[in-house]
Amino acid sequence: MPAWQHKIAEGTHHLLYLLMFLVPLSGWLMSSAKGFQVVYFGVLPIPDLIGKDKELGELLEEMHEVLSWSLISLVGLHLAGALKHHIIDKDSTLRRMLPFGK
Repeated sequence: MPAWQHKIAEGTHHLLYLLMFLVPLSGWLMSSAKGFQVVYFGVLPIPDLIGKDKELGELLEEMHEVLSWSLISLVGLHLAGALKHHIIDKDSTLRRMLPFGK
């Protein structure tokens, strides 16, 4: 894999991990600001992170939506890149990602 592709893949992985952290956090913040109780797996109530604030809740809802769509898009691009390596380039990138392909 060329160095520029490796850098893009590395950056994509960092963004995926960041978004996997930020999407739930923004949802938790949004729910707190809108006054909705967050219950982990329907069993464990989680305390609010911030107080109720309608305007902040609306802003956080937009942030949560943008972050969620960003994560979905990045996962799609990541999948497309993996398939490109497997189908077009015919290299071992996809096989190396799979647990049984090492």
